[in-house]
Amino acid sequence: MLKNIILNIIAISLCNLAIAQSVSSDVKEESNIYEQIYDAPINVVGKGQVSFQELYNQKPLLLALVFTRCSGVCNPFLFQLKENLALKTNDKSFNVLVLSFDPRDNMTDMSLLAQRFELENNEQWFFGTTNSIEELNQSINFYPIWDSIKNQYDHDALLIGINNQGYITKKLIGVRQGHDLDLLIASVNNIFSPTYRLPNKNMLFSCFNYDPKTGENKLGLGLLFIALPAVLTVLLLILISYLVKRKEPKNKEIF
Repeated sequence: MLKNIILNIIAISLCNLAIAQSVSSDVKEESNIYEQIYDAPINVVGKGQVSFQELYNQKPLLLALVFTRCSGVCNPFLFQLKENLALKTNDKSFNVLVLSFDPRDNMTDMSLLAQRFELENNEQWFFGTTNSIEELNQSINFYPIWDSIKNQYDHDALLIGINNQGYITKKLIGVRQGHDLDLLIASVNNIFSPTYRLPNKNMLFSCFNYDPKTGENKLGLGLLFIALPAVLTVLLLILISYLVKRKEPKNKEIF
């Protein structure tokens, strides 16, 4: 019995370790979820200084972190976000805040950025800067790295969903498609959206494998490892019973 319990514990630990390894690749996207964002003072183009709380109390926010001198992902990131949101013309349940994390950016830079994307008159989009970018970055686990050789920041394209209580509901890293954006918008409006983690090479020992094509869960090797001690115990009992019966003396026949 003790051996069986130990084997079960080992199997469960292996399963949990495998799941933890599969999550590690996406840990940045899962970090700080349901934590409150830092209430930084924001300098908004055309509005002056407001607190972050004032912005998200009006409507939930989609927060995009960029800098105007970016020669990499920032422009395609904002362009894709604009294109995807343009398809949701009737959805006014949220606002978008494009915030610079570069201390060199000022209000003129952000105003020109809004004009570049023809969003300066769009009431759903805000462009701004903050003097408290370090505290804000820490609250969302975002740490761009300055490359002095390239004179650029090495950073992720990060879009964050913030509900009207100021809690981070979801993060998207990279240039993402419409479905991911739908889930993000649903999350800031406190609408439950079932999600799943796509299979990858690190999920060999997961307990269940989700197939996004069929929408079905299939048994994984991790579940087999959990059940293996019980199966081995049953087989062992059957073997012991068989061996005991073989060793029992046969009754002598009486003539």
